[in-house]
Amino acid sequence: MTPTDRTEVTREQLETIAWQFLRSEFTSQIYADWPIDRRIDAFLLHHGQTELLNDGSAYNALMERVMANIGPALRAGVLPPVSN
Repeated sequence: MTPTDRTEVTREQLETIAWQFLRSEFTSQIYADWPIDRRIDAFLLHHGQTELLNDGSAYNALMERVMANIGPALRAGVLPPVSN
């Protein structure tokens, strides 16, 4: 049976995890062919944060924070500019 416990993650924690992801190897060119959700999954597994993978609400909130921070990360030079 799948547990129904919700992960208690604050907005600040989600913001921190989102920025950790954006600064990680999973945003490098090596993973450019992977969809964003697969990259986030790999990042969470790599960092032992499986509780976020198992909580759909927390995962969706994390995805929202990642997407909201892509622009600021590009402007700050955290992410390389997109090449054509």
